[in-house]
Amino acid sequence: MGSFILGITMLITKALGMIYRIPLTNILGGTGMGYYSSAYTIFMPLYAIAASGIPSAMSMVVAESYAFERYKNIRRIKHVSLIGFSFISLLASLLMIILSYPISKYISGDSKSYLCVIAIAPSILVGSIMSVYRGYYEGLRNMLPTAISEIIESILRVLLGLGGAYLAIYMANSSYAKNGTVFGQVINDPADILNYATPYISAFSLFGVTLSTLIATIYCALRTKISGDGITKQMIASDVVTDRMRTIFKSVLSLAFPIAVSSVITTVISMIDLATIPPLIKRLLEKNSNIDLFQIIGNQIDAKDIPNFVYGSFVGLALTIFGLIPSLTSIFGKSSFANVATCYSKKNMPALTKSVNAAIFSTNFIAMPCALGMIILSKPILSLFFSTRPLEVAITVKPLMYLCIGMIFISITVTTFSLLQAVGNVKAPLKILTGGLIIKLILNIALMSIESLNINGAAISTSICYMYIGICAVRTFKKYTGVKLDLITTSLKPLFAGILSSIVILFSFIFANERQNQVISLLFSIIIGSIMYILFMCLLSVFNKNTIKSLFSNTNI
Repeated sequence: MGSFILGITMLITKALGMIYRIPLTNILGGTGMGYYSSAYTIFMPLYAIAASGIPSAMSMVVAESYAFERYKNIRRIKHVSLIGFSFISLLASLLMIILSYPISKYISGDSKSYLCVIAIAPSILVGSIMSVYRGYYEGLRNMLPTAISEIIESILRVLLGLGGAYLAIYMANSSYAKNGTVFGQVINDPADILNYATPYISAFSLFGVTLSTLIATIYCALRTKISGDGITKQMIASDVVTDRMRTIFKSVLSLAFPIAVSSVITTVISMIDLATIPPLIKRLLEKNSNIDLFQIIGNQIDAKDIPNFVYGSFVGLALTIFGLIPSLTSIFGKSSFANVATCYSKKNMPALTKSVNAAIFSTNFIAMPCALGMIILSKPILSLFFSTRPLEVAITVKPLMYLCIGMIFISITVTTFSLLQAVGNVKAPLKILTGGLIIKLILNIALMSIESLNINGAAISTSICYMYIGICAVRTFKKYTGVKLDLITTSLKPLFAGILSSIVILFSFIFANERQNQVISLLFSIIIGSIMYILFMCLLSVFNKNTIKSLFSNTNI
């Protein structure tokens, strides 16, 4: 039930995330998304260190105390963690604010993003506090506070994030109408209002994100005060022994640290793009301004803004679409976590093998056809979501096509890393991610330096990076557990059916596009491709009457 609640919550929050992200990208364009993404990329490593490992660590420690009916100790775990992690995250937030200007100037290469860094920095503090509450309730097997707080945060992110952007636009236009300035800068041409206001629009939107996190945190705190946590006074009175505060915090921190380090390494992969794409694009521009990428841009963007524009377009458009499917398939790893952990601890290999194969098959069943179909439909998909940004779409179509191969492997990676954590191997992801980090850095520099590849090199390096990580993760899991994977059913059959259905999608889109507009053609080809994919899976004997029945059996649920 907990997995079901979190799964439904994830679908809702990802949908709301798209509702927020797509209009924001249309408002900001490549340049504004460059500022926005730079700040977010700088923010994520600090947030990962301060908060990413807290929910899992809190859940484990609280669940253990609850199993032994140590109710008073559970309350102390919460209080100690709130104090300890609040202090750590406060220092991280202050550090980010103090260093916002030099970080923006020397890491992202554009000091204008420092306002965005300041706007998002307080989220480290409030996000850490919220993570403590979420992990606390999850350890008590109550997933509703996590689910409700995530939905509140997602809804408010849409309202306050987009509201902040529109407020900044209104302030810029009003200021220009009154005294001819935009946020203190004198503007001679009304057409330049948005250009000068873009850093502030990005910052206002990110401050809206911070406020949404703050309100969700307040909800978690008020819920505890008003509704309680299910632990009664009688339960506390029955438990008179508590651990020392130092022992508790050390225990939580030791569990959170490996998970946090894995998250930091994951965010560093994004930082590699931030640190390499703008300077490498700038070098290419100085070396040869006649390559295809710059010919597409032409005179529409000032030469000094082109590196940030290309980076913002790549992250804001291509990587946004790239992240959709892995976000969806991550449900399978989370939903399999408890069952895999139980089977492994009891050494029930048949049940463990069945659960692992089911998780990997479910991931590939979604990821493979979506990735292959997106290669065919990359341009119409980008044009549909970002219809007001044709220039950004034009330069990100090819990068998205190259990223789609990596989409399959990052989906497998997320699921397999969850399975590795379930069997207690939390160190393996660190080693695997470190290798992927090195590959990403080397390939980014090498491939982007090739004029014919330019920004496509960053997409290719991302796919190769996740290909390495995904393959290593699966091999490590097999070696660690001894599980035998049914590669034909879990991988090869979905791949073959996905290739066949993508061919159907191609011809369906060509046929429909000659007779209807692009949106109808896109929807028509996706529907036809999906139907044919299911049919191909049936013909490959993956789906049959018994399989479909078993999907809805109580044991599998």
